[in-house]
Amino acid sequence: MANLRWDQRRKVRLTIDSMQQEVDVFDLRQMKGDKRLFVPVTPMLEEVLSASPVKGSTILTTAYGKPFSAKSLTGHMALWTKAAGLAPGCTIHGLRKTLGRFLAESDASTRQLMDVLGHDNIEHAELYSRDAQQIRLAHSGMAKVVTLRGRG
Repeated sequence: MANLRWDQRRKVRLTIDSMQQEVDVFDLRQMKGDKRLFVPVTPMLEEVLSASPVKGSTILTTAYGKPFSAKSLTGHMALWTKAAGLAPGCTIHGLRKTLGRFLAESDASTRQLMDVLGHDNIEHAELYSRDAQQIRLAHSGMAKVVTLRGRG
């Protein structure tokens, strides 16, 4: 994400549920493996992008308008999370894992998890699904016990 560029943003036409739609995305290549990824511009992302000044070719820039290196972005992430009062463990990788958990908890398919997170290995995506399913299944299972015992 350190090198995400403004010129990678584009509109693509998709057929979703038999309807043609124009979707706003970033069209990019993953650094690891050169895999092509489309990152949808969600309303939350649009809000942040709209408030961001365009200071260079990349979305994230240093105070001098230059692109961050991956290493310096990681270092700045630690500073930003500390300034925001977040726990020290909030890292770029941690945010990615949190997104995976949110996807799984919202019943995203394993394939959707893979495509959003850029995974090639189904095992990585299934880790998120298993964790989310375990919580849901444990909760619904115990709810049945509560109902059976007349305390629900």
